[in-house]
Amino acid sequence: MSPSGDAEPAGTREGARDGSDARIAAVIALLGILPEIGLAVTGTELAARWVVRIAIGVILVAAVYRPVRDRWRRRAAGRDRRRPRWWPRLAAARRLIGTLWPWLRMGAAGVVAGGMVLALAQLAPAARQRFEAYFGQCPMPREIVLSVPSYDVPGFELLAAEFTAGRAVNGCAETRLKVVAAPPVSGLLAALRGGWRSADETRLIGPRPDLVVVESRDLADLLAGDRVEDAGPIGYAEIAVGVPETLRNQVERETGGVSLDSVLRFYAQPGRNFARPEPLTSGLGLMATAGLNMHRVFPDPEAAEDKMRELPEEMGDDFWKDQSDPVSLLCNLQRDYEPRRNSLLRRSAFLLPRHVMDDYNNRTARFCPGGNGDRGRLWIPDVPPLATLDYRAIRPIWPDRESAGRGEVVHELAAWLRARAVTPTPEAQPAPGGDVLAATMEAIRNREQRLDLAVVLDGSGSMRRHMPVTLRSVAEIVDALRPTDRVSLDIARRPFRDARPRISTAYPSDLAGSQGDQVVDYLGQWTPRDWDLDVAATIGGMGNRPMDVMVIVTDTSPGKQADLRKITEEVVEQATGKPSDAPVYIVNVGDAECPPALRDAAGVFCVDAAGFDPATALDRLREPR
Repeated sequence: MSPSGDAEPAGTREGARDGSDARIAAVIALLGILPEIGLAVTGTELAARWVVRIAIGVILVAAVYRPVRDRWRRRAAGRDRRRPRWWPRLAAARRLIGTLWPWLRMGAAGVVAGGMVLALAQLAPAARQRFEAYFGQCPMPREIVLSVPSYDVPGFELLAAEFTAGRAVNGCAETRLKVVAAPPVSGLLAALRGGWRSADETRLIGPRPDLVVVESRDLADLLAGDRVEDAGPIGYAEIAVGVPETLRNQVERETGGVSLDSVLRFYAQPGRNFARPEPLTSGLGLMATAGLNMHRVFPDPEAAEDKMRELPEEMGDDFWKDQSDPVSLLCNLQRDYEPRRNSLLRRSAFLLPRHVMDDYNNRTARFCPGGNGDRGRLWIPDVPPLATLDYRAIRPIWPDRESAGRGEVVHELAAWLRARAVTPTPEAQPAPGGDVLAATMEAIRNREQRLDLAVVLDGSGSMRRHMPVTLRSVAEIVDALRPTDRVSLDIARRPFRDARPRISTAYPSDLAGSQGDQVVDYLGQWTPRDWDLDVAATIGGMGNRPMDVMVIVTDTSPGKQADLRKITEEVVEQATGKPSDAPVYIVNVGDAECPPALRDAAGVFCVDAAGFDPATALDRLREPR
């Protein structure tokens, strides 16, 4: 048995165990309340942090010191059983502490609870914001629409993400920046003047922009007016001349001393050409054409335009779509065209931004899908650029959306973009002036072979089961159009059996580049539901509407009033007697075949959907008549 002096009361041992738990609780409580205590004592956040650090250090030292001291004392007691004279008095003090310990434990619990409340009160706002951000419960951000040239959308989307992230607060974005492609440059002015609505002012042509980016100060000046504010320059890009590497030696040999004018004159000769982005869709193509005209390589803008249109005419309709994007335009050098086309393209100079051509040369395999870095590289002569694009931002003023907060964000965005602009080189050529741009635009419009196509859909309920074929046929027609062609969509219907034939406009005539995809998307959700309307009444219902070709999509309704076999004569009479001389194509998506009499009639052609080739039909219409 142990000596009586060594015995410890049970309550003391329990108190020791409870004392260990209380120390842990006290540490938690102190950690929770020390920030509040520090701020209350010092009044400054920096000093409060130092108070917290010192206090935490003291707590950690005390937590380590006491166990080490007790362990050392136990070891010493084991070596020497003799107790000092004051040991009994110490035991009495420990019994007193054991008596008071429950009260101390209750106080410690109160301190722990208070510390946790203070800690939660301090952390709750940040935790709530983090929780809402994680589960998508952030406040609805203000949407700002940025309209940029179509080929610049990917680059500006990266800038938009950076700008949005920079304005986020606690993981929640205050502003959502939406980047959209601007309308074709030839229709941008009309869009701004018309309130961003279609020509008949019945619908918006897209989200109304808060900031519009154009490629030139002079283009911005053309758009200026009472409802537009100049937000200043936001960037620069040089339009350089790129020469296929295979012709580098020939160019250097024949031009003698390589200069900008000598290279341009070399490619103005027969058998050579220039490749540029589409000038009526892209301001870049317009500026490149105007820059070429400024050097007087051709006698007049019309001659220059005739020369520059030789290339896309030879390359076919697919090349017109590539023309709207400098990247796709360059990647044609990597594709396996037939030898004649490939040879013509490789004898052309490219008028494109210098940084785009540099990027193409440096990483061709990633730049073009399936590209080959050893084929189709460009040589960029060390000559001054053809022109400098001084990108400009303009802010349309929409009275119903105007607010101080929105205006502040838009001006901040313009300043943020301007801070990232690259200064042009001293030898950069100035951008063509407004008079040169106007003359160039007029010459381009005089030379373009634009088609105005009217698509009319049979709205009868019998078309419902033919909608997959109808959608595919219309999509093929839209895909065969060039970006500068125009397309409209009308629905032919009779709401009830004895109703008069009626033609309702779903999409008025507009550029295929801006609304072609919208037409196809609309048909994907459209449901035919009306009574049969025959093709003859449809042709008559279109009246004297201006167009180059009418395409009627119908199922011919075999056995009913709209059966083409029963109304062949009426269809031919309406097609040949209408005020417009535009031909009529009837695309049959139904099960019955076209009547033989309509397969080769004057002014009207009925073709089955499976055998309709829109590209060939439209090319035939573009030929001079």
